[in-house]
Amino acid sequence: MPRIFALVFLVLIACWFALALAGGVAAAAIFPAARELELSLAGYEEFIALRPTEGRMLVAGFLAESVFSFSNGIRLVVAPLSVVAFLALGSMGGRTGLLSLRGLAIAVASLTLMGGVLWVQPEFSARDREYRAAARAGDVDAAEALKSGVDLAHGRASTFASIEAIALLVAIAASAGSGRRIGRGDSGTTSVPVGWGSRRG
Repeated sequence: MPRIFALVFLVLIACWFALALAGGVAAAAIFPAARELELSLAGYEEFIALRPTEGRMLVAGFLAESVFSFSNGIRLVVAPLSVVAFLALGSMGGRTGLLSLRGLAIAVASLTLMGGVLWVQPEFSARDREYRAAARAGDVDAAEALKSGVDLAHGRASTFASIEAIALLVAIAASAGSGRRIGRGDSGTTSVPVGWGSRRG
């Protein structure tokens, strides 16, 4: 039974980690490509004509936005399930050091996820909406004045996302390090990450 919980936890935490990276990976692919393309978007033609580079980045932002929205929604489901699986593993006993490390990593990832979803991302979205509204109206001066606020909020969101991803990577590494060698008859042994360092199931 502990091995089943351990496997479920590892799958959940790996999915959470992948989703935490998804937005950044998508942005890293979309924005550089957008700089080289002749992009257009209905309603923003005047802004794109006046500021081609900024206009392409604006269009790229619309493309990347769907990836971030999808990732956020799924992470809000996977994260609580990961915490529940972690607590279930903890109830089976194990090494105090690994318990503390994984617990701290999961706590940091959870707090940064919630902080991002409840505070950082709404702030970024609000500033971005103002910037897009000015760009759509063709008010280049207003759009440029708002862009610094968008960049600042984006930088804060990126920091939160990075902390979340690093914390999850630490949790995964600690989980791998909690493996123990369990006898497998006379044929040898196998290493299975169980619980917080756990006992036999």
